[in-house]
Amino acid sequence: MKLYEYNESNWQVEFIYSPYFEMLCSLHVIAKPEHHLSRLNWYREIRERMDPELYEEIMYFGSNYYEWLTAMDFKKVIYGVNDLDVIASLDCIAEMDNVDFIFAMLRGNLSREEIGRCINKASYKGDSTKISEVQARIFNNPEGFKRRFIACLKKYYYLYFERELRFIEPLLVRKLKKEAALCEDIGIKEYVPKIHTRIEVTNKAFLFHKYTLFTVPFDSINKIYIAISSFIDPHMLIDVDDGQSIQLTIRVNLEKTAEEVPLDLFITMKALGDETRLKILRCIYKKINSTQAIAKDLGITEAGVSKHLKLMYEAGILRKKRDGNYIHYIIEREIIDRIPMDIYQYLDS
Repeated sequence: MKLYEYNESNWQVEFIYSPYFEMLCSLHVIAKPEHHLSRLNWYREIRERMDPELYEEIMYFGSNYYEWLTAMDFKKVIYGVNDLDVIASLDCIAEMDNVDFIFAMLRGNLSREEIGRCINKASYKGDSTKISEVQARIFNNPEGFKRRFIACLKKYYYLYFERELRFIEPLLVRKLKKEAALCEDIGIKEYVPKIHTRIEVTNKAFLFHKYTLFTVPFDSINKIYIAISSFIDPHMLIDVDDGQSIQLTIRVNLEKTAEEVPLDLFITMKALGDETRLKILRCIYKKINSTQAIAKDLGITEAGVSKHLKLMYEAGILRKKRDGNYIHYIIEREIIDRIPMDIYQYLDS
């Protein structure tokens, strides 16, 4: 729902509270709890009492569809979804055209034309780097997949989140109204950096420091949405609709942050915390990527190289590719790219 709006610097500024968005943020925590230290105790409590079949469904969609972030994008397709309650939002999704539904679920990795062709063929035969094998199954029965998706969300809402929402909704609405008053008082350019420590504002653009620098020029948007969530911390969640709008999210902490280090960050840093492994990683980056070639280049035994490669592979930093009798190793660039952002997210938590 739109709680407040005003105009400033040729922008329409809206402060919005969406129960559907907040529910999706909570599912993102369930899918990736170690990144959300301020909600770790909540996750452990709800996980302990959650129906096992529902948990499996939540993890299925979370693992294969970008940790529930794709489902947040339905607001781009369904006009006014932010003004609806959870069930009304899900009813609108149920009425979506299957092409639009799949386009949102796959985050635009396939065009609408490609999706239309795949639905007619009931399969996907295209570039395997665009979507995974699991994601491709969506074309076998898109309507059935959509019903399964909505059933998962409704079950989670009625059994667990409806009660949660009754507690947190008044707190979020009050907080958002206070933030709206502050924003109008000091101006949007002064206010936006207060949303997150990794947001900067220059005289021409908004700068967002994630795994890379995202620059949004002032003249590229005409609307600024400010949402709110008690689950998304420590993420800097931004959504840019080129030529139209940008959505930012205020983080609200309702619990004490757990004094723990995210497990995936710890494993990655441990795997890289060795001089020899860093040298091996540089070899692979330079396309010296078989055990034999790395051993020769660094002057160490193949057994030693294999031990280090195994550790980095198990940490998800490398992946394997067989070429005849040889195994070649390839850097998972996304993992490396995320390291600075994951460190800052931990520091922000």
